[in-house]
This record gives sequence, structure tokens and C-alpha cells, in this order.
Amino acid sequence: MSELTDRIARKHFERGRMFELQDKAEEAQDAYREACALDPQFPEPWYFLGRMLATGGRDETALSESLEMLDRALTFGEDSEIIEWRGYVNGRLRRYDDALKDYQAAIPGGAPGVRINAGRMLMALGRYDEAEQVLRESDEPAAQPLLDALPRYREFIEPVPAGSTRPPRPLRDPVEEARAMRYLFGATLVLGTLGDGGLELRLPRYLQLTYRHCAVTIGRLLRLIRERNWRFDAVGGSGPHHGPVAAALAELLEVPLIEKGAPGQRVLLAHGVLRGPDEAQSLRKPWVAAGAEVVQLALGFSSRGDPSRAEPELVGLPAQCAVEWYRVEPWSRLESDPSVTSGDFPGFRVGPAFFDSNSPRVTQALVEACRKYKNDPVAAAVLDYYRRHGQLRAVGTAGGTGEASGP
Repeated sequence: MSELTDRIARKHFERGRMFELQDKAEEAQDAYREACALDPQFPEPWYFLGRMLATGGRDETALSESLEMLDRALTFGEDSEIIEWRGYVNGRLRRYDDALKDYQAAIPGGAPGVRINAGRMLMALGRYDEAEQVLRESDEPAAQPLLDALPRYREFIEPVPAGSTRPPRPLRDPVEEARAMRYLFGATLVLGTLGDGGLELRLPRYLQLTYRHCAVTIGRLLRLIRERNWRFDAVGGSGPHHGPVAAALAELLEVPLIEKGAPGQRVLLAHGVLRGPDEAQSLRKPWVAAGAEVVQLALGFSSRGDPSRAEPELVGLPAQCAVEWYRVEPWSRLESDPSVTSGDFPGFRVGPAFFDSNSPRVTQALVEACRKYKNDPVAAAVLDYYRRHGQLRAVGTAGGTGEASGP
């Protein structure tokens, strides 16, 4: 290759870097491709193009091309960073064995998180003992949530038949990913609500929880309480947002509605919608400080973060949502208006904030909805999931034997 060709290739590469830093992905990829077409004797354009395709690729074709680019970059010499990226792409393609080999090869000179990624691949392969060893060798804080989740992951393993020499495989559970992920990483019980697709939550950006939605969630909770023989001494929750949910549950469970806890009390702390683990913990704190044993329920949980043990033990809908009687967030009071063409919500205008201050009326509407919408064909499948995977935070504090007492 001539020196001139090499200089031109490097110029294209530098243009690509400039475009990438300006978030001009298409122009950056074109420039990298130009550099690659000139076949320069340096790995950077192949690596940077492969990395961009890895992060932006939404289908198998783009990811497969990313692998080709990364493989070509590695022909110029071994590089831990490039090998780690190849592991990432293999993981996205569900080629867990190949991804594991890449991450293991990248550990000696790779970034601190490479051990965690190797642990993830081992967990995906059902090799839990090895995963535990690798994760314990990591000093990264992100390793701890995976270690905490390992006992639940072990429940997902497909038993190896007697006499078989095949390796264990993860179970494929016929339940939607949101439910499984919250169970695995937060030990959270997701009751669900109304929605298309049975157990699959194919939801829009925002969902208003009507009284019927809330009734379905509450009905599943009541069934769970009966099946598990859970015992609550009282229900807690107050204010126009959360109070009606607490009052309705107190009436349906035939236990007192209280404003503060006492030592040793088993309290079901009930809410409408909580906006993440910080709000959940803030509302829970005074009850725990009073010595009560609390199980926290949110009919809706609008958290954009990863599942965590700081969220409620019981969740209805884990998505951006609002209950019918309390709509104060801007996105919860959108009204169709085609004349709006700019801002955060084109095609909609933000209506006035609304909440029904008549809590007894809201409570009665909830109770009536629970009595009206008793037929729930999905409930058995949802609760059966938690019969098979039982490591739930709610189990330890709700009392009872954990044995079913009826259908």
C-alpha cells in the first residue's frame, strides 16, 4: 500500500471520529467504511465501525456485520478491548458459549467489568457455580446484584436427566420478561393488570389504570393471600392518592385501616402509583421505624431504573402509569390536540391536574370494581409462576405457612 493511500485512509478515519463525536452516526459509519475500503494497515476503522454497529444494531444482520468488523480488527493483533466488544455482540446474538470465551480471554487486560460480563454468560448457560466464583473475584459493585440473584437463577435451571452427560440449560419460562427480570433481580412479585397478550405486557408509553385495572391487580393479591395463608394485622396508607387503595383493601381483608404502625404488627402498606424506589422507601420508613413488619404494594410502579430490593415487594404494573383518580404528572393528563406540533408531547396538550379528594367515593368505587370483576382467567398462570419460583421478599414478612389453603 502506498503512503498516499494510507494517509487518505487515516483522513477518512479521522473524519469518522469527528462525526461520531458529533452524534452523526450515519456519516461516521460512511467515513469508517471508506477507510476500511482502502484496507489500511491499522485496526482502528474496523474496530470503531464494528463497535458502532454493535451499539446501534437492532437486528441480526447488523450484529453479524459488527462481528465481521471486529474479527478483521483482531487480525492486526490481539486487543482485550476489541475481544470484549466481540463478546458483547456474541452475547446479544445469544451465542453465549462464544461470548464467554471472548470475555474470559479479555479478563487479563480488559476493563474491570469484564468479569461481570463473563459471570452473566455463565448464568445464561446455567453454569451457576462457575458464575459465582467469577463474580466473587470481581471488586465491581455491579457484581453484588448478580450474586444476590444467583439463588433465584438456580431455580431457572433445567434439570439434567439421570445418566445424561449434556450440560444444564436455562429454563425458558412462558412469562413476559418484565416479570422474570423483576423477580430475578429484585425478588419482586409482579401481579400484573389488564393488558393485551395475556401474560405479555405489550404496553404503550403511558397507561391509565382504571378502576377495572386496579380491581384485577387487587383480586390477584387477594387470591395470593388466600393461597399462601398470609396474615396481616392491618392495612396502612393515607392521602387522596394512596388512601383509597388502603381503605379498599382493609374492607376486603376485614382488617383495620391504621395511620401508623406498632412493634410486631404485620402491615400491608398500600399505594396507588409509586415513582421509583426512593419514594417507596420514603413512605415505608416511618412504618419500619415504628417496628412494624411491612409488605408494600403499589398498583403501579413507574421506575426507569433496574429492578432492586428497594422497590415494593408487590407490584401491579411495572410501567409509566397513573390511577384514574389521581393524575398530576404531565404525561398522565394528556388530551388529544392535533394543533400542538412541538414540545414533549406533539399531538397532545397537557390538561389540568386532577385528583378526586372524596376518598370514600374512590374507595367505594374500588371495592365495587373488585366485586364486579372477579373473573380473571390470567390469574392462575401469573400466580403459578410464583409457586414455581418462590424466593420472594414478600414471603418472609407476610406471615402464614406458605402452603395453599384453597384455590
